[in-house]
Amino acid sequence: MLTIFFLLMAIVFGLVFFTGGGKPEPKLGIDLQGGTRVTLTARTPDGSAPAKDQLDKAKQIIEQRVNGLGVGGSEVITDGNNLVITVPGTDGRQARSLGQTARLYVRPVETVQAAAPQQPVTPPADQTAAQAIAAAKALRQAPAGDAAANQAAVAKLTPQLAKTDCSTRATDPLQGNDDPSQYLVACSQDGTQVYLLGPQIIDGRDIADASATTSSQGGAWIVNVEFRNRAKDFWPQYTGANIGKQTAFTLDSRVVSAPQIQGAINTPSTEISGNFNQSGAKDLANVLKYGSLPLSFSSSDAETVSATLGLASLRAGLIAGAIGLIAVLAYALLYYRMLGFLTMLSLIVAGLMVYGIMVLLGRYIGFTLDLSGIAGLIIGIGMTADSFVVYFERIKDEMREGRSFRSAVPRGWVRARRTVWSGNAVSFIAAAAIYFLAIGEVRGFAFTLGLTTILDLVVVFLVTHPLVALASRSTFLSKPSVNGLGAVTDVAKERRQAAADAASLQKETV
Repeated sequence: MLTIFFLLMAIVFGLVFFTGGGKPEPKLGIDLQGGTRVTLTARTPDGSAPAKDQLDKAKQIIEQRVNGLGVGGSEVITDGNNLVITVPGTDGRQARSLGQTARLYVRPVETVQAAAPQQPVTPPADQTAAQAIAAAKALRQAPAGDAAANQAAVAKLTPQLAKTDCSTRATDPLQGNDDPSQYLVACSQDGTQVYLLGPQIIDGRDIADASATTSSQGGAWIVNVEFRNRAKDFWPQYTGANIGKQTAFTLDSRVVSAPQIQGAINTPSTEISGNFNQSGAKDLANVLKYGSLPLSFSSSDAETVSATLGLASLRAGLIAGAIGLIAVLAYALLYYRMLGFLTMLSLIVAGLMVYGIMVLLGRYIGFTLDLSGIAGLIIGIGMTADSFVVYFERIKDEMREGRSFRSAVPRGWVRARRTVWSGNAVSFIAAAAIYFLAIGEVRGFAFTLGLTTILDLVVVFLVTHPLVALASRSTFLSKPSVNGLGAVTDVAKERRQAAADAASLQKETV
């Protein structure tokens, strides 16, 4: 059992130090390290104010993107027609990327050419938002109809490709609001190519799941997309009928990827490739997974937000926790002696395992540790100590009945483990209920409480019990003066002597 636990610990810390590339430290929440704030301003196709239900829906989707598991420690609030996003740390890129409309469409490529470098064109000062949108539509879109109309639309828009300035597309008022039923002139994300695309053939709302991974060919980062509904059956049919043609994946009116169909894809999934790094692929998968926003947003510059509580509060809390832990260990050593020493070892390895898992959770699911999460950890570690007490007292009960330390350990364990299972099951159910019903920092508290509850079982079963079992086989550690069970042994002797005296008296009477 000990071997299994230390193998698990080696795996955890191997991942901590040799993967991810980050510092071996947990991510801290806004209340402990501060954060970065970005304001997203809503834009509508006609330039009017956004509807409240649309803004609320956008807020809900962004909250899922930034805090999908509820433990990211980020905040999203509504301020008029704006959404204000605050994320832990100093990386404003993450907050700005959350405002992507994420309107993903799959469109056939009619033609493509290199984008010509041009000078940015400044619109007249009196041009309204509605006029700017109308001008963008006139330049970039044409209605789709029958075959003849489609050919005419392609012929009409093809000359516009040379006039499209990809260097200024970031400020395009139409970005994210294009009509998917019309032809589209769109730039690649890096601005080096410009495409004429046909009407959409698959809507991003038909995406069931999205995940970032590395390609088996070359190791580049890609996004795996799994389709559902009509797209699930349509995609294999379309790829089989259009081998050799290019198909573009557009996100917010930009071409993310435009691969050539090499053969029929007989699965309801596909890959989106591009010049992705790890964070870019994960960001795209995240926004596609939780759906597109009902509005288009422009983002402000990122601004730094100071910590609401600060590292001083963190240090004070950790000092208080350390004092409490030392007091518990001192009491355990005085009362249980050798068993108290085993308690100390078990709590140390439990703390190390918790630390390593906190680091990995921060890297892979965005978990941030705030004061409420620290409270959950402290309570969970206290429950671990309770499990030790239950086990040790069961051993003492067996020894009071006259058994030796060695024979009392396995019998006490059989009785104790049921109580440990029951107590931890109640705690885990409570933590799970809080996690699913609560919001904000309370979810972080419930998450860490549930995590430490699971680790309590792991430590008690894989560390504490094996250590006590090993100690019971040692002649030195089995001595009552060493293991702290001398008083229990004396009680057992007195009971045996009283039983012997009673038997002798009864014999004499007879």
